[in-house]
Amino acid sequence: MRRPRLAPPGRIPASEERSARRTQRGRDSLHRGFLGEVAFLHKAVTLGFMVSRPCGDIYHYDFIVDNGRDLWRVQVKTGSYMMEGLYQLCVRRRTGGVQVPYTKSEVDFVVAYIFPDDTWYVLPVRELAQRETVSFCPKGSSRQDHFGYFREAWHLLREPDGLVFG
Repeated sequence: MRRPRLAPPGRIPASEERSARRTQRGRDSLHRGFLGEVAFLHKAVTLGFMVSRPCGDIYHYDFIVDNGRDLWRVQVKTGSYMMEGLYQLCVRRRTGGVQVPYTKSEVDFVVAYIFPDDTWYVLPVRELAQRETVSFCPKGSSRQDHFGYFREAWHLLREPDGLVFG
């Protein structure tokens, strides 16, 4: 009986190619998410906020933002995927293999970073209304941006305009 031939170095056997692509996509997504979190940290500190990161991955938020009077739980999401001319971004978490939208009891704000446009959206979690995905218009688009009010709305972390959370 013949021994199976091994793939040359650097090549992935066809039987493993699909899972390798999935693994690479997962790594790319994690890398992009990490870059978005670092960009958020830089942006928030530059704007004068004090930012803390909770220890461990057991919380549903990435950062605690202190504006000198209030503490906000912030989940950062980074997106670059475009479909039908709009950036699509998942605003959900995974629990036991099930995808669940964020709630007011877990997170105060979801801050979305649209990587290709270098654009930020500061969204109170109540504005997401149990959504699992949201769409954003690219810069310069003539389409109506349903979340346009929240584009670069860093003022909401300072003065939430009478919004009541919790």
